Amino acid sequence: MHAIIAKLAALSPRGRRVAFAVWTGGALAVGYGARAADEGERAKERPSGFRACCDSAQALTNAQKALPGKLAALCGAPHVAAHASQTGARIGKGTALAVVRPGTLQEALDALQLAVDADCCIVPQGANTGLTGGSVPRGADHGLDRPTVVINMTRLAAVAPIDGGARLVCLAGAGIHDAMLAAAAVGRESHSVLGSIFLNPTVAAGVAFGSGGTQVRAHSCLRTGCTGGAVSR
Repeated sequence: MHAIIAKLAALSPRGRRVAFAVWTGGALAVGYGARAADEGERAKERPSGFRACCDSAQALTNAQKALPGKLAALCGAPHVAAHASQTGARIGKGTALAVVRPGTLQEALDALQLAVDADCCIVPQGANTGLTGGSVPRGADHGLDRPTVVINMTRLAAVAPIDGGARLVCLAGAGIHDAMLAAAAVGRESHSVLGSIFLNPTVAAGVAFGSGGTQVRAHSCLRTGCTGGAVSR
């Protein structure tokens, strides 16, 4: 850079004006090119949906038609929505054969088994605050060959202090704001404080996507009937 400045200083006034014009023109050309490339990227549209193995949706089987009723009998009709459309916090949209909100760990296991027996795709869902669209269904209108069942965990929101308050056991639907309040009640600090804490996203989702904080361990014990959760230390 110093060598370039020295050469420009050695030029005549007219030469410096020409060099400056060339320099400015080149910088403007690079800037306009970068802007055009950026506008081209912004103009691109995201794919309209997820494509799977089949070009057209298959008709529902008898087991799939009966599934919303079975889920309602299991968890209660107010906690099951049939043929429900959902939209992600930022992107993603789809229609589920059923959205079920189990109220106990056993109901969660049984709802999962019913969905498996009916040969459905399954989407576990927390508070649906994510920005990637991964917690909303992708139904037949997106090319899937099977219907989707969303198992929403927000009713499983218990937070239990253990070991004299040294640790917290959080079920799958417990939010990070809930955990913060429970920790404060026993004189402890929360495992993590995120910018989205006011949205109360679930602790389990934070663990699943690697943003749960350094003091959290995922826990799974399906053999003993537990569907999973998190332990805040």
